[in-house]
This record gives sequence, structure tokens and C-alpha cells, in this order.
Amino acid sequence: MAKPTNVIERKPVDLEMARETGKNELLDLLLERKASLEALIELVEKLDERGILALLNGLVGKGDEILGVVMHELNKPSTSAALSHLLSLGTLISRIEAEKLEGLAERVNRGIEKAITAAESDHMMTFYDLLRLFKDPDVNRVLSALFGFLKGVGSCDTKEES
Repeated sequence: MAKPTNVIERKPVDLEMARETGKNELLDLLLERKASLEALIELVEKLDERGILALLNGLVGKGDEILGVVMHELNKPSTSAALSHLLSLGTLISRIEAEKLEGLAERVNRGIEKAITAAESDHMMTFYDLLRLFKDPDVNRVLSALFGFLKGVGSCDTKEES
């Protein structure tokens, strides 16, 4: 049977060798992630150029104070109501079908252009001009759409009107 070991002899650690190994491992890691590090440096430079980095540093430095102010403002009834309205508006917007809205937006832009042109002209509209507009198919189509919209908004959920 072997004798028990009572004394453990430790090898002396060469500090210079350990530092050199650590440097090599770190350099390897940096080289593996070179593209990511370059992108990160570019991002930090852009943030610094625009003053956002200084702002973020200030925010982090005064984090508790800023958090206190934000929480105080969020607890105000007016802020609570505004957030509630914002959520309701988001819900409303999410229910609108995007395809239908795109066509309407194009037509609204055309209407705005024509309105600007009409406002810039020196022509004064007469009563007879107004009556003539009611015979215009484009105007008639818009009025029909407008009244259909008003009818849809004003109708109850329980009854379907045609």
C-alpha cells in the first residue's frame, strides 16, 4: 500500500506566462467577433456625435432621480387618461383594414391638392356653381361615401341598415 500524501506541492505560477495566455485568449476572442465589434464601435461613435451617448450617461447617472420623476408624472390623473386614450386610439387603428385605408389616403391626398389649387385661385364660387357641383359625378360619389360613412358611424350594432 502507498503512503498517504500529507503535503501538496504546488507548482509556482508564472505570472508572466498567465498574462500572456490571457492576452492571447482575449485577442482570439476579439478576432472571432471583429465584425460585431466594428459595428458596435460605429454605433457608439454615431451616438456620441449626436449627443445621445452623453444623454444616456446622464440618465444612468441620475437613474433613481429620473425614475422618481417619471413615476410621479405617470401617477397623475391627466397622464393616466392620456395613456388610456392612446391605448384606445391604438385599438381603433388596429381595427381599420389597411388595404381600404391606403386607397382612401390616396384620394384624400388628391383632394388636398385640388383644395389648395382652388384656394389659391381668385375665382369666387356662386350659388349656381355650387348647384352645378352637385351634378358632378366625382362630387356626388364623395357625398354618397360621406353620408354612407356617417350612417355607418351612427347606426347601432343591433340593427343593420341599408
